[in-house]
Amino acid sequence: MESTGRLIGAEFVGTTIVMLGGPGLLILGSSSIGPLGVAIGFGLAIALSIGVIGAVANPMFSLALWFSRGIDGREFASDLVGQVLGGIFGAAVIFGLNDTDRFTRGVNGWDRSGFGELGVVLAAELIMGTVAVVVLLSSISQQRSNGTMAAFTGAAYALGTLFLLDLSGAGMNPARSLGAAVFADTDPNALGQLWAFVVVPIVAAFAGTLVWLAIDDATIDETIFDDSVLEDVADAIAGDDD
Repeated sequence: MESTGRLIGAEFVGTTIVMLGGPGLLILGSSSIGPLGVAIGFGLAIALSIGVIGAVANPMFSLALWFSRGIDGREFASDLVGQVLGGIFGAAVIFGLNDTDRFTRGVNGWDRSGFGELGVVLAAELIMGTVAVVVLLSSISQQRSNGTMAAFTGAAYALGTLFLLDLSGAGMNPARSLGAAVFADTDPNALGQLWAFVVVPIVAAFAGTLVWLAIDDATIDETIFDDSVLEDVADAIAGDDD
């Protein structure tokens, strides 16, 4: 069993890398990078975090792993601590490199600089977050190598970023959204809109787990919902009266 300190440290480093590879490119990179470059940066950062650092660098992923019994409650809590600290620290590094100017780019929100309406943002973030979760869980259940799992999950995250960048700034990660919002100077205020980029990934982790169960050989008994009303629903669908 991994120590709490190692878990926190790995997630801290991994999430810092995600902040530098995603919002960092948006804020500090040249305009020639473009949306595709930013999406690749986000995807590579996730892949490096998973494949090299041993972190998922995203509370949405950690929650999905807890739902699917991939990690226990202590590991989940340790992940969250490291991810939140890494998100804020990574944003602080970007803030310092940006001559301590607060961010007007690299943050999440809606109805700002051409960003989409709230309903569109919520739906799009939910869809792409769910896709990323399904790819992560499926890669694990198919016993892919760590490198392959990292590559697939990074690719899914890059796809989501490319899809969401002009709609919401590409959230799908509460730690990333929080870190950028703390140092943002936007109208509307990014911290005031942060709730959406925390709530939606929570729902996406749950939805992604359900989709994964529907397409994988795993059963609800292998998740934390084995003693819940969801098991009764699954049994009813399967026609199991026992």
